[in-house]
Amino acid sequence: MVRIISSPRIISATGTPPKRIEEYVGRIVSGTPEVSIARMVSPPGWSEPYQTPEFDEYSVVLSGTLQVETDGQVFLVPSGQAVLVPAGSRVRYSTPEGAEYIAVCHPAFAQELAHRAEEEKQESKLKNSVDVQYEIHAAGPEETHRIEKLWEQLRVCIISRNKMFSGQMRKVRFHDRKNDLLEKNTDRLIRIFFAVDTLSGDDIGYCYCSVAPGSYGEIESIFVCDEARNRGIGTTLMVHALTWMKEEGCTDIRVHVTVGNEDVLPFYQKFGLHPRQYILANPGEL
Repeated sequence: MVRIISSPRIISATGTPPKRIEEYVGRIVSGTPEVSIARMVSPPGWSEPYQTPEFDEYSVVLSGTLQVETDGQVFLVPSGQAVLVPAGSRVRYSTPEGAEYIAVCHPAFAQELAHRAEEEKQESKLKNSVDVQYEIHAAGPEETHRIEKLWEQLRVCIISRNKMFSGQMRKVRFHDRKNDLLEKNTDRLIRIFFAVDTLSGDDIGYCYCSVAPGSYGEIESIFVCDEARNRGIGTTLMVHALTWMKEEGCTDIRVHVTVGNEDVLPFYQKFGLHPRQYILANPGEL
């Protein structure tokens, strides 16, 4: 029998800032436990906790880009494409720049089947941070000066973690670092991705990367300020950087991690980047 579902069921959404979930087919609105179909209207900066659902989820992106993190990988699904996440996958969805998409769950979605094991932990982190809404802006080498304020924070962080070489690092000023970045990449392309707070207009994170077609791409520097962490901003910056470098034809991707900062290795490993060599240096004068 043909049925018209005149209006959707509005479901309370997890994540911050909140998105709108309009369920047209599901356990309650249509009495179909086999499948659910919902329209998602997700604002820029939205992300939700990791979950390990008991249902397959098919997402068709109508506008914007859906970001999917699962099994140590990050996928960007643009408008006109779809993604399938099998049941039992540990997954997190986010929309750094906003998106509208259709989500189909088989069997039908139910809160108790989502298994958001880390929800309380993630929400606790979010409550202790600023409710940041941001946009990603891309710039060229002429905007290198914009990273100075954030780079100074990064420098302090590195000095505090690497005691053996802290003396050398204290001598490095932004002018030196800026010249080094520009000079070493004279024959390479440079792109800087900035995370910009949409309310204040301030830069709250950046990823400085370089590439030469047919050669390697490199994450030269990446940083997100303390107040804006735990919102997936670093992941979004990395995805933009890696996408750009691959589009420019790089054959390899590199990133240097300073001793004392090893806790960032799992972050890079989810993008397929793993330790390859150790470089030893003398912390003092020869």
